[in-house]
Amino acid sequence: MAKKKHTLHGWARWLRATMFGSGRYEYGVITFLAAIIGVIAGYAAIGFYLAIEAIIIFAFGESEATFATGITNLPWWQILLVPIIGGLVVGQILRFLPNNLTKGVPHVIEAAALKKSHVDLKEGLISAAATILSLGAGASSGREGPVVHLGATLAAFVTDRLHLNPATARTLLGCAVASAVAASFNAPIAGVFFALEVIIGHYALHTFAPIVIAAIAGTLVSRAHLGDNPAFQVIDYSIVSFWEFPAFFILGIVAAIVAIIFMTAINYGDKIRTSFSKIPYWLHPAIAGLILGMIALVYPEVLSVGYEATSKALNGEYTLQVLLALIVAKIFAATVSLAGRFGGGVFSPSLFIGAVLGGAFGLIVATIFPELASSHGMYAIVGMGAMASAVLGAPISTMLIVFEITGDYSTTIAVMIASAVASLVSNLFYRRSIFHMQLANRGIFLEGGRATYLLKSAHVSDHMTRDFYTLQTSEKAIKARELLMLQGGGILIVTNETGHMEGILSFSELPSHVFEGDMANSVTVGELLRRAPTVVKSSDILEVALNKLEMSGEETLPVVSPEGNNTVVGLIKHRMVMREYNRALLESHGQDKTIGKHG
Repeated sequence: MAKKKHTLHGWARWLRATMFGSGRYEYGVITFLAAIIGVIAGYAAIGFYLAIEAIIIFAFGESEATFATGITNLPWWQILLVPIIGGLVVGQILRFLPNNLTKGVPHVIEAAALKKSHVDLKEGLISAAATILSLGAGASSGREGPVVHLGATLAAFVTDRLHLNPATARTLLGCAVASAVAASFNAPIAGVFFALEVIIGHYALHTFAPIVIAAIAGTLVSRAHLGDNPAFQVIDYSIVSFWEFPAFFILGIVAAIVAIIFMTAINYGDKIRTSFSKIPYWLHPAIAGLILGMIALVYPEVLSVGYEATSKALNGEYTLQVLLALIVAKIFAATVSLAGRFGGGVFSPSLFIGAVLGGAFGLIVATIFPELASSHGMYAIVGMGAMASAVLGAPISTMLIVFEITGDYSTTIAVMIASAVASLVSNLFYRRSIFHMQLANRGIFLEGGRATYLLKSAHVSDHMTRDFYTLQTSEKAIKARELLMLQGGGILIVTNETGHMEGILSFSELPSHVFEGDMANSVTVGELLRRAPTVVKSSDILEVALNKLEMSGEETLPVVSPEGNNTVVGLIKHRMVMREYNRALLESHGQDKTIGKHG
């Protein structure tokens, strides 16, 4: 076993020395690796889909394409029992995962921003297995997020073996994500922009080309094995009147409201799960499976990925009453699934809820303005884009996904209007996306990228300087001048006899006339000090320090102990904070020596 590991490391060293050694072919090599990772992630996506399909056929006797319709003919006990048994099996697999939870897109965002794009291979594969079993047993969640995590896992394995630097690893991680999304939806353009918008966080040219190559590779793999078909088959729609545009605007607002309800429900479900700590974690999926089975006895459409039901909504096959009921049922079913530790993501549920919401909205509009309203199937497409944009926090890639998976470009303007409005409204009242909400619940704030995370997570104590001088109020002004000249300006901390700060002193508080004649030895520091405009606690985060520095207009502020006894323990400087912020900003944009240095 050790010999095999040594051989692999020797191969990695040879590849790096041959391809990266001179620096002449680095971008060509990245493109080559992007294509390889694109193929790997594409096959991972296909394998994920086929494995879920096989379990669904085994457990329910129906394929995914006819799942919602076919299981209505099954006996009630089978619909009820399969999610419970599946939950028991998933519960045992959770033993091997940290916190006994599966992984998804938030973990990939975290890896790209904070963990040098490292994703643990063992955890990734086990999480994928748990999610496949979950969706095969009927868990009401999505497969796209877990596929993204699986692709990122395989990309991280390659980059770890080659000991590539963080910037290169981040680019190749984006390649895997783009390929996984492209292969899942047969949507290469959407895959590219999803990786750039959600995972990488920028559109730099040096990352764009490799990600495009990977998305194309994943798409070709998918089309070679599954055919060149959009994820949903829809009929052609057209906008009846330009007077409908206000309706699309309103639909965007409604979609944002429902998206906030959906995200809040998932967040609340996570909190409920933690309150049931007395129930063994491995029983959670089985309990969730029981609840899902009971919902499915009335609304079987909510089980698993739900693509058949989504397609029916897009083609206008449901009545208003059914559409309204499915909105509530799917939100509840997805919340129960994710809170119950079933594996899966939120992509497919967002598309499902958006489609049925749009369809219901279209039927209501048609009732009020029958001569001006388009088919409610077209409103379903628009609602799907608006809902997914608000939930995923990625309006550009979501709009492209809707266009590509439906193959319908005639509703482009309507989708753009509703998606933009939905994203804007949800951002005003909620977090940027459900992914950032889930990260924030773990104390990781990445809405503004890695640089913003630094400000929100790093403490002043880690970035302050402890190199400063203090003077007591009774000491002479001439000594203050000597110390200021010795340290090259800045500020001195003036304390009382007990060591507590009374104020600060800088050259601006030492007018020249003070040192004329006998005044130099008679004027005390206490007569010249200036009260500190504000102080920063060593336990504060850098964001607090930066805000206080900018509000006060000071270059340097005293840092006091968190006990609040006004004892100075250091100084925080504006340029120090900005230097760390800019460094994190450059690293997040891949400008930290792209490939030249490895390991």
